Amino acid sequence: MTSHDITSSSSDIEKATTTIDDNDTMTQDPLHTTPSTKPTTSPWQRLIPRILAFIVIGLVSLMLSLTLARHVLGIELPHTLEDVKNTATHLEDMASTTWAESLKVASVFAALYLWQQAFSMPGSVLFNLLSGHLYGILVGTLWTSFLTALGATLAYGLAMLVAEPFLELNWVSRKAAAMTRQMRREQSVGLFWWLLFVRLFPFTPYWFINMVSPFLNIPIAPFFWSTFLGSMPYNFICAQAGAVLGELSSTADIFSVGLVIKLLLVSLISLVPVVWGKKIKRIAARYLGRPSMNDDEEKEDDDMEMAEATATTSTSPYTRIPNTVQ
Repeated sequence: MTSHDITSSSSDIEKATTTIDDNDTMTQDPLHTTPSTKPTTSPWQRLIPRILAFIVIGLVSLMLSLTLARHVLGIELPHTLEDVKNTATHLEDMASTTWAESLKVASVFAALYLWQQAFSMPGSVLFNLLSGHLYGILVGTLWTSFLTALGATLAYGLAMLVAEPFLELNWVSRKAAAMTRQMRREQSVGLFWWLLFVRLFPFTPYWFINMVSPFLNIPIAPFFWSTFLGSMPYNFICAQAGAVLGELSSTADIFSVGLVIKLLLVSLISLVPVVWGKKIKRIAARYLGRPSMNDDEEKEDDDMEMAEATATTSTSPYTRIPNTVQ
């Protein structure tokens, strides 16, 4: 073989290799990105389209709910206490006729309530009053608490769709990071009890908890049930006032001194697992015949749980906040 032939063969091999590399590049998944890839757009550029989508979804669902209420029940969305009184009288008469009419009232009420909760709109007190008047204190409290939890879960889902760019805004990131640190401090009492505490004592607004929860890897089950139980005291007070709706002259009449004391007492119950969580775990372990852990063992167990949680949050495609906490 001559040197010319060898040179030609080498050139052919290089061309074939280049062709193979090009083909490999073209067949790669176009959605594939490396972990080091960073968004080149600002948070606001990615946030504005999602805000517009959120507004469109909200307006469309509101129009559907109002159309349903107008055509099925013949009512409009109540805005004042007087509107609630008039609506309550109309719906009470309608629901007392047949089971079918009663089911219509419950269905439309649920649709309006879920919209209000899912989009974190003000006005839940008016719906709670209406529920107490229509269904009584016990059923009204359970019904509105269930709808509150279900509506918050819908807000949880909406947040997964539209709220991720919010996490890159400084004030949102700082507040969410503070929530993460608090979760880690209170990990020994359990995630459910911590969520119940923040629902009963809403120093952090409901809408913010709903928005950041999916990005903190909070599962749906404890999120739902903590909202259900945590909203009960407030819903109970409103339902109790709704049972005597005709005697109210303003929404300020709802919160009497006695009712506020009841609310505080019920809320303080959630402090039991937070303050005495480890002692309760030890008593339960002795009662069940299990060996109880000392402080060092509990700390080691908590550290292991925290390490597992950190590993989980670092691999979740929706988690953004815990990785920013130092």
